[in-house]
Amino acid sequence: MKNSALPQNKGIEYWGNLAKKAVTDDDAFSELYDYFFPRIYQYLLSKTKDTHLADEVVSDTFIRMYQHLDDYDPARGAFSTWLWRIAQNALYKCYGRKSASMNVALEENFDPAAPETETPERQMLSKEENEKIRRAMMQLTERQRKIVEMTYWLDMKSPEIAKILGIEPDTVRGTLRQARAKLKKLLEN
Repeated sequence: MKNSALPQNKGIEYWGNLAKKAVTDDDAFSELYDYFFPRIYQYLLSKTKDTHLADEVVSDTFIRMYQHLDDYDPARGAFSTWLWRIAQNALYKCYGRKSASMNVALEENFDPAAPETETPERQMLSKEENEKIRRAMMQLTERQRKIVEMTYWLDMKSPEIAKILGIEPDTVRGTLRQARAKLKKLLEN
């Protein structure tokens, strides 16, 4: 994609139309990839805690997206929902359905790909904070965890999440409020 900023606040319709265009337009495909890759990667990394495995699963996700982009139908749901399902299926394929939410321990090594401004001390603090958040997330119910992940890692809106989970958007919003309150309380301790 060109040097212009990515359209962070585009709606469901925008991404659906862009996905249909991406079947034949490389720039449209690049925009989808640039926007969704970090979100899907962070979600997968949060599930695996293994950068190599997350790399493998995210690669598989975007290869499948590319191969099946022509099959995406905006009338059946949001593009982000469709892509999230591909990522979930790739993760299930890798781990197996029952253990897909299993979190593997964080690596002890520092990330060599971290920006130079991140000293080993900062990297360690960041890992400690991430571990604290991970432990707090594991104390949420499965529904709360999924809704938080979909909201913050996948940047999905309540109607999209509701459709995937088969619940009402108001239930998504209420569950998200409860999850935030519980996380705040857990992280303050």
